[in-house]
Amino acid sequence: MHFPSSIKPHKAAASHLWMLAIGAALFGGCSQCEVDIVHVDRAGNNEETVAQLAISGMMCEIACVSKVRKELYNVQGVARADIHFDEGSKVDTAFVAFDPALVDAETLIATVQEIGDGLYAVESAEVVHYAPESRR
Repeated sequence: MHFPSSIKPHKAAASHLWMLAIGAALFGGCSQCEVDIVHVDRAGNNEETVAQLAISGMMCEIACVSKVRKELYNVQGVARADIHFDEGSKVDTAFVAFDPALVDAETLIATVQEIGDGLYAVESAEVVHYAPESRR
């Protein structure tokens, strides 16, 4: 298609728009990053890192809990994802054991919050690093 020179997009302007679009895609979802993550060291029998994610928006144990668990298990580095669901509670807790060399808590939070275009929200997160007393 041929455009008159007066309405042809300028290459520099087009590239700036493209960069803005990429930036918006990368940083536009930063509401996912706004969860304060508390890191705690505790004594334990084995060396393990567990994220405790307080999640709102789950309405049922079958579909909601299963979907959140499935998505967390799909993240490389997640060894275990247990969710404590209470039908009468507005906030439920996911306990996610993960390898911090492969994944971080921010990725786990983003994974949950991206399900269903923001159907679930992570209200708070605590990452507990367990280690035997001799290794602390």
